[in-house]
Amino acid sequence: MAKDQLYTIGQAAKICNLSVQTLRFYDKINLVKPGETDPLTGYRYYSNINLLHIKIVQDMKLLQFSLEEIAQLIGSKSLDEIRTMMIQKHEETVSKLISLRQVAGSLEQRIGQLDFLKGLGSGIPETDVLVELKYMPQRTVASQRGRSGCGLESSVVGFTELYHFIEQAGLQADGYIMTIYHEDLLTFDRDDVDLERCIPVRLEQGELKGHVQQYADYLRTIPEGNYITALYCGIPNADSCKQIYQRLLTWMDAGGYEASGPAIEQYLVDMSQMMKPEEFIVELQVPVRKRLTL
Repeated sequence: MAKDQLYTIGQAAKICNLSVQTLRFYDKINLVKPGETDPLTGYRYYSNINLLHIKIVQDMKLLQFSLEEIAQLIGSKSLDEIRTMMIQKHEETVSKLISLRQVAGSLEQRIGQLDFLKGLGSGIPETDVLVELKYMPQRTVASQRGRSGCGLESSVVGFTELYHFIEQAGLQADGYIMTIYHEDLLTFDRDDVDLERCIPVRLEQGELKGHVQQYADYLRTIPEGNYITALYCGIPNADSCKQIYQRLLTWMDAGGYEASGPAIEQYLVDMSQMMKPEEFIVELQVPVRKRLTL
């Protein structure tokens, strides 16, 4: 019987298009052992069967099997076991595809938001405020209300907890974060204020009622309606907040409007820009209705 041809580790690596280090590692973990090892020199020699073994490993890696799983597959003598492992890997792959599609959708949305913010920021001088009357649709938000200081640093924990809830509930954040002030912006204490931090979430209409009931402590809707808004650049502070709110009150009085709910501060900024407050674009929103006249 003809003796099987043997290849040095370098030759085997070249034939199989992988590194010598990889073959040594496969030997170390008992995944692919060389056909022969010279007891004096320690040189490894690979047979044609060994090369086939290596190609099987490479094929399984293309299917995203781990080395541990590949060892189990190769060692299995049962087609049913191999089939079961293939089915499990297929299910894992489909799940990853769904997750990747969601990531791709989120990235597409974030890119669109960044493009919008880039254009918006270039159109607003740092010293200017853009005042508009807008209709806003109903917004579903994850929210958390309580007394605390306002500002970026004091808000980090609150918004982090909300993002954690959204993830745990299997929901998807959809829009810019905001703060609702349940006190008068002209007189409130920025170090101790009744505020509500909110993150918009995406829910289909049929899912809305069930989710809001299930997560009543966290989910609610902000009513649709007319809002007087002020758009400006820079992170809010005590003076700017009061000045801009007073400007909106003056506009409301001149136009025959009155506030119909608490003021909302929405931060038109991507999460990646949160460490650059000088690039913030903020929209102060006050729900309004026509003032009744006798």
